[in-house]
Amino acid sequence: MGAAVFDAAGQPAWALSLTGVESRFSPERRPELGRLLLHHAHELSKELRGEKSQHVR
Repeated sequence: MGAAVFDAAGQPAWALSLTGVESRFSPERRPELGRLLLHHAHELSKELRGEKSQHVR
């Protein structure tokens, strides 16, 4: 599972990914993991553009 991280120019430059044991990536859990991954990729992209981030756990 992966999500793009964008540089200051708005271009995809990096990626965050989740890897692990298959049993921890159950179909029920994938939407939650995907939301968390996208959230953190978006927050990192915002920080790289110099915008404020909301740190969520």
